[in-house]
Amino acid sequence: MMGLAQMLRVLRGRAFLFTTIVLVAVGGVAVVSFLSPKKYVAELALVVDLQGSDPMKEQALAPMLVPTHLATQTEIIRSRNVALKVIEKMGLATNPEVVASFRDSGSATDLNSWLVDNLLRNVDAKTARSSNIIRISYSSPDPVQSAAMTNAFADAYIQASLELKVDPARRQVTWYEQQVAQLRDELVAAQTRLSKYQADHGVLGVDAARMDVENARLQEISNQLVSVQAQMFDANARNQQITSSDQLDSLPDLMKNPTIQSLKQELARAESKLAEVSERYGVNHPQYIASNAEVSSLKSKLNVEIGVTRGSLAQSAEVARRQVGAVQKALEEQKDRIIALKRSQDELAVLTRDIESARTAYDAALQQANKTRLESRVDRTNVAVLNPATPPLFPASPRIMLNLAVGLFAGIALAIGLILTLEVCNRRLRSAEDLADFTDLPVLAELPALPATARRHRKREVRRQLKLQPGVASAN
Repeated sequence: MMGLAQMLRVLRGRAFLFTTIVLVAVGGVAVVSFLSPKKYVAELALVVDLQGSDPMKEQALAPMLVPTHLATQTEIIRSRNVALKVIEKMGLATNPEVVASFRDSGSATDLNSWLVDNLLRNVDAKTARSSNIIRISYSSPDPVQSAAMTNAFADAYIQASLELKVDPARRQVTWYEQQVAQLRDELVAAQTRLSKYQADHGVLGVDAARMDVENARLQEISNQLVSVQAQMFDANARNQQITSSDQLDSLPDLMKNPTIQSLKQELARAESKLAEVSERYGVNHPQYIASNAEVSSLKSKLNVEIGVTRGSLAQSAEVARRQVGAVQKALEEQKDRIIALKRSQDELAVLTRDIESARTAYDAALQQANKTRLESRVDRTNVAVLNPATPPLFPASPRIMLNLAVGLFAGIALAIGLILTLEVCNRRLRSAEDLADFTDLPVLAELPALPATARRHRKREVRRQLKLQPGVASAN
């Protein structure tokens, strides 16, 4: 195995071959680089606003979704839709040179597909980490064309992103308008049902104050019923006592009647007088007959007055019963009125809730429809051109200096590898170490190398001698 010193001696011994290989490699790379067609790459920078400055957006994009969003935008830039817009904008489909190139290519596809493939092959879009900048680049042999195509891709992308945002809103506008019209009809129908119900039942509304008044009236009638029932019970009891009792003198109603009490006193006095007259005179005596007639008259008056009292009590009992019936009827009517009011209140509440629900749905749909209508009229996006593309001054490829540097290193590596391979196949003695390796004998002495001038002089002498001896030169 060769050491580093041996490798250096080998390379020095074959310096001419090493130099030749390196020069050939560098020259070949230089020729290829100069003959290769030049490619100019123009670059454009777009800035994407992700901070929610768009008034139609409710909030900014979440930070974790920013990379995905930017990656999606780069895919849109390299999409067929954007390429077709570039073709239309630049008029490539009607360019005679482009049409001739398409015919010469012999492609089996149509012109637009061929153009799309070529455009997408030369365009590139990328984003930087922790940045909202998208860089679009396009490579072309013509620097002016590369800048024009880059700017065209940027304009087409902005137009495509605007269409992606506006077109769904435009499609939704029609649907929202239909929903708004339907919800408006439902609101009108709910209001019509409420108005019809109020007209049919003669009510404008049932408020809490009216219900309080009706409940208070019900309570008042209930209290009145209790009062008249008590009066009826009392009248019935008094009427029953005066009808069924034999001891009329102990009845409260008779004892409280002044006329009856006066007649009783007169009757007692007349009976006392009759008793005195009966002791003095016979039954046929005029005084006895007069006293007896007076007693009979007073008894008759007393019975009549008692009968009047009984009739009054019976009439009072009947009146009390009628009052109870009337109050009970009024109480039932009041209950029915309150129940009807509550039913009306419930029905009105249902109809009112239907109106409120229909109005809420209508307002929400109308608001969303207005928002969607505004979104369909948006004429700008959250993307702006930061740096437009300009024609590049220098080609992006071929990079001559880089290619020459690569060719130099490749030539050196190739030369080293080839020389070492030749040396291994045909090993030569270039030092005392090589002699010791080949013969396995010790080296006793080593003559010093001649100076450079002496070596050059010796080479000239050898060449001169060879020229003087043609036979030797030809044999050699």
